[in-house]
Amino acid sequence: MSRERDDEGKYTEMATIDAVLDVLASTDDPVLTSSEVAEAIGVSSETARRKLTELHDQGLVKRKEVGARAVVWWTVEEA
Repeated sequence: MSRERDDEGKYTEMATIDAVLDVLASTDDPVLTSSEVAEAIGVSSETARRKLTELHDQGLVKRKEVGARAVVWWTVEEA
């Protein structure tokens, strides 16, 4: 998979906040792992985890540790 570049030759960001939110909103699963989000967007698990953490810090997603190293993520329901 080749990455696109902008007019200045810089790589375009694939893991945008909107892309991550779209993945979480469009799944039939109640929760996703960062690996599942990463696969859907086409980025590394670490990149997806950073974006999910950023969304968590903004209060837009919630997270729960479900194992020794496993974390699941979901969107916050709007009132």
